[in-house]
Amino acid sequence: MEPSSLAELGKSIDAAADALDVDRLSELTVVSQNMAASASDDERVDLHYFAANALGAISHIKQRNDPDYAWSWRQEEAINEVLALRTAINDPSFQHKDIVRRCQIRTNLGNRLNSLGRCIEAIEQWNEVLATIPHFAMALGNKAHCLVYYSRELYDDGHQLVLLDAALKGFNAALAEGAFWDSGPHPRAEAQFRERAGEVGRYLEWAGYEPISDPNAWSLGKSKAERLYRKWCLSEGLFLNPLNDALSDSIAAADVFHLPSHTYKIDEHARFPAYFNLLKQEYVSARYRLYDAMNEQERHFSDNDVLLFETFDGAILRYKTEQLKAAYRTTYGLFDKIALFLNDYFSVGMRPDDVSLRKIWTEKVKGSPTYTLRQPFQDSRNWPLRGLYFLSKDLFDPAFVESAEPDAARLAALRHAAEHRFLTLQEYDAREPSNDTLSYITEEDFEAKTLRLLKMARAALIYLSLAMCREEEIRREKDDGEEGKLIASVPGIPRNARPRRRR
Repeated sequence: MEPSSLAELGKSIDAAADALDVDRLSELTVVSQNMAASASDDERVDLHYFAANALGAISHIKQRNDPDYAWSWRQEEAINEVLALRTAINDPSFQHKDIVRRCQIRTNLGNRLNSLGRCIEAIEQWNEVLATIPHFAMALGNKAHCLVYYSRELYDDGHQLVLLDAALKGFNAALAEGAFWDSGPHPRAEAQFRERAGEVGRYLEWAGYEPISDPNAWSLGKSKAERLYRKWCLSEGLFLNPLNDALSDSIAAADVFHLPSHTYKIDEHARFPAYFNLLKQEYVSARYRLYDAMNEQERHFSDNDVLLFETFDGAILRYKTEQLKAAYRTTYGLFDKIALFLNDYFSVGMRPDDVSLRKIWTEKVKGSPTYTLRQPFQDSRNWPLRGLYFLSKDLFDPAFVESAEPDAARLAALRHAAEHRFLTLQEYDAREPSNDTLSYITEEDFEAKTLRLLKMARAALIYLSLAMCREEEIRREKDDGEEGKLIASVPGIPRNARPRRRR
């Protein structure tokens, strides 16, 4: 007999998880999704949450039965869990749900993203929780765990120690009196937090780490305009700097992240720093275009004496609107260029015209409609690379049905409209119908989507560099002393560099 209420459904999922019954959990996932299709606003978010819990339980059971499953590149349950949790968050009724339920959903989303190697996006979810309930224990402790793993992937020792210090503070906050445990005391989690806090504390002591006395002592620029811009970047977590994932202080207000040291054959061109330079410059330029468009104060002089007809569709026609579209186009284009980087670095062998971040990972099995992982990625235990792979699931491609982002098709359609069709940004929703030639979206919604893309692109750029760092370690371990290699130190001598000064 199928459950007929939320309470019964929740109990059924818990019972199936305790019994390690994958078949029953799969059935209950479908039941949850079917119930959500016709549920009231009040129940719909919970039903997506329950579906995610069932999918998460299946994933945990598979990992329990096969320890190597955690490294699998094919984790449909995990991807669908992310999709279910995001669907709950995107639901219009989410903001009206109980505050604890909202925090549980975001905490679980952070947990799952982190397990897939997407540590930066996981931290963003936990930060949302802690902005709502600052002493939410599971968000504090899991974020601290994530910062420990993140620090291990960094090639800068100083950044490693700062992230570990932030992790230690997170563990201590989770263990402090007054920490909020949403489902009551959790002895196992507390024990893990306490054990890891001890390990991190001992390591920091061994390393002689001295906490930064004033992380806001670094200059944010000479002009008021620059300072406001950099404060916005800090608050949104947009600097290409791992410190900005742990801090929003001025010490993190610099795009210092680049590539690790890596090797070339003696006759190879050292091209990867040039690729990354261009990726960084396009990213930071798109970032400023978005900021500038969002903070327009005055009409730009280039809009003066431009004759335009009133079309009564709420259209906003001005220079800054085109800057906003340019920021979107540039940001979306970064994903294809990151794929080109991967194609070259991992010697994937795809034609450049065929490369995209969604297509780079797999190829069709001959004589079959199915896809298989490309050879350079098979059996790879590169955590940041897997993070980049699972991030690609947020991008839409008609050749792939699977997606972890409910809005993926809409984001891709907006890019296509901005590049090849007519895209109108509106001051208000005039209810004008879109078609294959002309599309409408409110300026506010478009700004939010551009910011979301920017955060995704930032994460992808950091994962790319960290994946390269890990791959270089793997290659060194496999190196049999082959002659004819030259170690290139990256970033080497920075271009246009100026020392960052304290105030």
